[in-house]
Amino acid sequence: MSIVEGEIERVGTPLKAGHPRDGKSVQMIIVVDDARTADAAIDAFTSNHALVAPNYYIDQSGAIRQFVADARAGNSLALAIYQEHRRNVDRISLSIRLERPATTEYSTAQIDALHRLLAFLSERHQLDARRLATILPSGDGRLRVCNYVPPATSVETGDLLGAGFDPAVELFISLYGESFKPFGGALKFDRAFPIHAAKFNLGAPVSRDEPPPVTIGGRLFNLQAFARDTIFNEGTNYAAVQQLRALTAPNGDEIPIAGLSRALLDASYAASIKAAKAAGVPIKGRETLEPGWRFHQVAHNASYGPPLSGNYISDDGKYAVQVFPGETLYTPLTDQAGCTYLSSTDPADPAYAVIWRETYKVARAPYDPNANLHKKAVELKLGAPLTGAYSANLGGTVYTVQVWAIDTLYKGPDGQIKRMSDLPKPPSVQNWQPAPVQVPAPPTPPNPLPPIVPPSKAGAPRPGDPNWPPRPDFSFLIDKGGAREKALGHIAYVRARGDFITITNGWDSQNIIDVKIPQLLKLPGVRTDTIKFHRVAAGQLQRLWAAWEAAGLLGLIKTFDGTFVARTIRLNPSTLSNHAYGTAFDINAASNGLMKIPALVGQAGSVRELVPLANTHGFYWGGHWNYDGKGAADGMHFEWAKPA
Repeated sequence: MSIVEGEIERVGTPLKAGHPRDGKSVQMIIVVDDARTADAAIDAFTSNHALVAPNYYIDQSGAIRQFVADARAGNSLALAIYQEHRRNVDRISLSIRLERPATTEYSTAQIDALHRLLAFLSERHQLDARRLATILPSGDGRLRVCNYVPPATSVETGDLLGAGFDPAVELFISLYGESFKPFGGALKFDRAFPIHAAKFNLGAPVSRDEPPPVTIGGRLFNLQAFARDTIFNEGTNYAAVQQLRALTAPNGDEIPIAGLSRALLDASYAASIKAAKAAGVPIKGRETLEPGWRFHQVAHNASYGPPLSGNYISDDGKYAVQVFPGETLYTPLTDQAGCTYLSSTDPADPAYAVIWRETYKVARAPYDPNANLHKKAVELKLGAPLTGAYSANLGGTVYTVQVWAIDTLYKGPDGQIKRMSDLPKPPSVQNWQPAPVQVPAPPTPPNPLPPIVPPSKAGAPRPGDPNWPPRPDFSFLIDKGGAREKALGHIAYVRARGDFITITNGWDSQNIIDVKIPQLLKLPGVRTDTIKFHRVAAGQLQRLWAAWEAAGLLGLIKTFDGTFVARTIRLNPSTLSNHAYGTAFDINAASNGLMKIPALVGQAGSVRELVPLANTHGFYWGGHWNYDGKGAADGMHFEWAKPA
């Protein structure tokens, strides 16, 4: 697929529209949805009083329009957080808006046109796949620039769906489409994920296939969670479908603590909860993956899929409960370390009806223990209901249908309850084989970004000034009030030799992970890019080092002098060091020793120029401790203090 001559329609005066780029180059392509109809959007972009116009726009028919020339900046993107700074990203990007009114899916023609346009623009501006982005709201309520993989195109399986199939095959296709409606969106049976899930009987989708992708080590992965497993592919290799369970199998039943498998598992939890919320499921309690929790360990080991509810307390206040596609797990609050399976609970048990009512909240339907389809699903152990029973006209025949996570049940005019999985599947499913997974070549470094200016509060570095940089507007984490334990967890320990301790409650195995910092390999004498750090702060640590590199400050770091070590504070042996929590690291120790005035700007080994960006990323500098009132501090030391 390539852009053909004349396919891009120039609308208005693209060479005069928008704004100058102020000398900045195109560094990325940002794709965003536009909830208006094409007519409304185009009218807004071309009116005499237009305040907003993108570089490109693609409507549902696949027509591509250009409103602002590549050499000029569009003005359709809001200020967004990029490289940890709120920036006008229009100046450094090409903007593409896609027509997508509420509840509308992308059309095949629209997706195909997007892929052709992205290929054309990426080649023209020498941008690799990691320079594709979108803008999404983040958990802190701000808009952020996120990595983007365009929606999947057809895998061209060779058979035309619905063209002369056996009626039983047609019924399978119709029922499979019903199984997508609760959480998976509209079924597109020419896409790799639905075909793969049908071939390998992975059950109903419990999330959509949509951005942002999982990003790890510069590689981008799409995913979609199904009841029995999460499937994924890398980049635009849509047909090279892989299953998460196969990826985690070498680790046995252990929840992975780091790497691609952990990133995909975390993303699966987030995607299924997001889909449940979008469907109107009332979500309460904890939503994230917690490797130390019994429910999550059991669900992972038994392949029950990512959750459809939070981990919360039942309405009667007696049970902790969490609904997974394959099983509902619960335990009395009097036994919070326990784990009981709804499918193995005796109907006479007082918990039975309570937990079933909680489970049916996922289906947004009342629990009726006497309903025929419900009783059949319980008998077959089909996991959680995703809908109540409803009527559907499929191919001219009215059926009673109920979508369950593991399978869809239906009842026709003959009154017999049957399983969708017993129906024959179309050739596209029967003949499906995933494409081979290609191991990518090492990525080339992305285009360098302009230096990031330190926050205005710090101002320019001041050589020889022991009071620069100023303290940030936050402090370090302390034990007072339990703030540190609340954020990082409780460490139980016994004393070992000197300042060292031995952790006795397994806290380290649950919280300390391997974190890759590729910038470390650019330091003298460093032989590894992997360090141990607390999982809560790992992402911020990686972003901090990337920001230091992007700002041209990496050359100031002469030595890396350690991070996680189980010990107490050297000046206060009754208190655990943040090194024991895996949230601190030391650099340039020779020039910034403990109880000494840290090297000043302009002196060998100064880290002061690094501090403003560290503060921006939520890290506190030990040089701001003044132990003796004369400036003696711990200038080598940086520690995580707050989310950023």
